[in-house]
Amino acid sequence: MSVPCPAGDRVVARDPLAVPVLAFFVVACLLILSTVHTGDPDLWGHVVYGQEALAAGRLPATATHTYTAPAHPWINHENASEVVFAILVNRFGPAGLTGLTIALGASVLLAFVSRALRAGVRVPALLAVILLAVCNMAPGWSVRPQVFTYALFALLLVVLDRAFATPGRRWLLWTVPPLFAVWANAHGGFLAGLGVLVVYLAVQSIRATARDVLGMAGVVVTAVLATLVNPYGVRLLTWLVEDLRPPRPEISEWGRMMPPDPVFFVFAALVLLTAFALVRTRRRRDWAHVAVLAVTACEAVVHSRHVVFFGIAAGLFVPVHLDSVWSAPASRDAPPPDSVRRMRAVAWSMAGIFLAVLLFLCRTLWVSKAAYPVDAFQYLADRGVAGRMVADFGWAQYALAAFPESSVAFDGRLRTSYPQEVADAYFDFLLGDRPGMRWRSPTSPPFDDRRILRLGDPDLVVLGRGEKHALKVMARATAEWVLLYEDGVAQIWGRRSVYDEPRSARYLAPALRSVSRRRSDGWVRWPAFPARQRDAAAVRAAADRVGGRSG
Repeated sequence: MSVPCPAGDRVVARDPLAVPVLAFFVVACLLILSTVHTGDPDLWGHVVYGQEALAAGRLPATATHTYTAPAHPWINHENASEVVFAILVNRFGPAGLTGLTIALGASVLLAFVSRALRAGVRVPALLAVILLAVCNMAPGWSVRPQVFTYALFALLLVVLDRAFATPGRRWLLWTVPPLFAVWANAHGGFLAGLGVLVVYLAVQSIRATARDVLGMAGVVVTAVLATLVNPYGVRLLTWLVEDLRPPRPEISEWGRMMPPDPVFFVFAALVLLTAFALVRTRRRRDWAHVAVLAVTACEAVVHSRHVVFFGIAAGLFVPVHLDSVWSAPASRDAPPPDSVRRMRAVAWSMAGIFLAVLLFLCRTLWVSKAAYPVDAFQYLADRGVAGRMVADFGWAQYALAAFPESSVAFDGRLRTSYPQEVADAYFDFLLGDRPGMRWRSPTSPPFDDRRILRLGDPDLVVLGRGEKHALKVMARATAEWVLLYEDGVAQIWGRRSVYDEPRSARYLAPALRSVSRRRSDGWVRWPAFPARQRDAAAVRAAADRVGGRSG
């Protein structure tokens, strides 16, 4: 039996083991993508915002869960994603979230396989490219709204490829505008999709007729107009463009792709394999594909978070070219039918085993106690401590979800919910005045690494032990702040006038404070909220008793 190829391409005999081997390989790749099924720093917030939107039946106009910018307009470019997350958590728990990412990952992998098989690509070439592509995709394939951008980006490339590769399918281009209407409500990455759409159609228009060029221009214009079908209209686009102007050195994934980032090496390997395949190919090159590969590779170098785009583009477009330069194996007698049956059984069995492992691992999300303040938050809950909190950047949305009665100074929503002067005050405290590590607006007040401790009169400061500058600031501020809790992961500081003053209603006696260097290990199930073992009144009564005995 043979696989049909486009006109002019050779016909390749189908290996009787191809289907079970591909099934095993796809499941193995899904296992690789599932290795990031741990708690993402912003996931708590995404779920909470979606749940609140569902409960209220509307979107908030201003920032929520913050005391430094409660009146600041909130342009949320992830509304649809957050509502989907909330529905899945409400119905299925964290398994709904892992199931979503696996389903989207499977759809992208099947797109790779489907396109390659239609072109008659042999299994070895297909597997080599897909493995490298998946290794480039895995770091970004976590439970966050970006996963919708990546899946929709793959769908966009599939539609464009089919529209131009198959005679009479040019009408498929008009499915692109509805795709962007959905994309614009799911994640702001649709801007990258618009850029790729323009590049792809611009290259295709070079040899197109005037009528076809006009049609492609109409698709682009309609796609841009489709992105205006969102709760904010044109304000979403103008805000996104303005938000992307300033650099973001504070966020590591917005940095350049370079060593020692381990993804750099698999990215470099995929770039070299892509270049080799495109240079040595004996098949006709589609220069629109080449342009997309070049653009996404350059974007990955500039911003490491975009490496997923390149992985997807390579997974779709490179196998057919690598196969054309892949050395054909020496002819040999076909293996006996019994041997083929045994090998097929082994391949299917391995695929089944890997699928069972995948389903077991993805039944929930996991939160590392060594990376998140699980024990520290349990301490706060046990003692009924809550209030205005300056929280570690990676923990702020965990904090606002775990303690709904509290509010935070700043969190991962960045400029979607906070003015730049608040962001600068926060990063002054967290990172200090380090030009290579952060960007400050020239219109913000002068550098002051204690200003965030005064802004809005916070009650608590929760910091990771790795925040060196912020910990030094707190060590200099002991006249106003007292250490309430410390372990090997986190420190919690309280304002002295609130927690160290015996006449305060929230006084926390020294005997109820906990200071050690014990480092927590292990994993807990997401959302890792603290167990409310005692109510606040009982804790305060116990504190009063301890305080009285101490006196």
